[in-house]
Amino acid sequence: MAPARSLLTMTLNISSKVVTCLQHVTLLVLFDLSAAFDTVDHSILLQRLQTKLGISGTVLNWFCSYLSGRSQRVSIDGSISNKHYLDCGVPQGSCLGPVLFTIYTSKLFDIIAKHLARAHSFADDTQLYVSFSPKEEDGQSSAIFATERCIIDIKKWMAEDKLLMNDTKTEFLVIGTRQQLSMININSIKIGDADISGRGSIAHCP
Repeated sequence: MAPARSLLTMTLNISSKVVTCLQHVTLLVLFDLSAAFDTVDHSILLQRLQTKLGISGTVLNWFCSYLSGRSQRVSIDGSISNKHYLDCGVPQGSCLGPVLFTIYTSKLFDIIAKHLARAHSFADDTQLYVSFSPKEEDGQSSAIFATERCIIDIKKWMAEDKLLMNDTKTEFLVIGTRQQLSMININSIKIGDADISGRGSIAHCP
């Protein structure tokens, strides 16, 4: 369980593991974060660079300089607004932006590891999944319970670190063979205060 090198490698990694797990059904949850890069708290990020990566001294000052003094303006039909100085956020289109966001959200993997064995992330795209046997009596209910408990803890951490999960845009898929899918019935899972319906089921060949 670790950040991926890119969105493509994350997708390929998940696809490979799901397809090779032929004896199980996989419940895959795809998180949607609201304005994720824009809400990164600079003080929390700098603290995480120190505690997680051991960065200090001159190098830490470089990061502090990179984050501070940023501003933005809006241009509409040739008219430009006044500068608005930013005390949070990392540039999404930059080389460092996705890296810094991944470091900022590194606690996510510690939380997921307490509940589920598998998760993948690249920048603000995070997917967690749990596989279970449809033949086990409590397989489906245990998978749903573990997933929902994990999401509760993730949302608590996000609130502490000033991130926001978009509950109604977070989605899930159920993946398995046609025979496996006929043995289960997952209509919804609870994300915060919302009951989210699945995007559907994906049947792969055994």
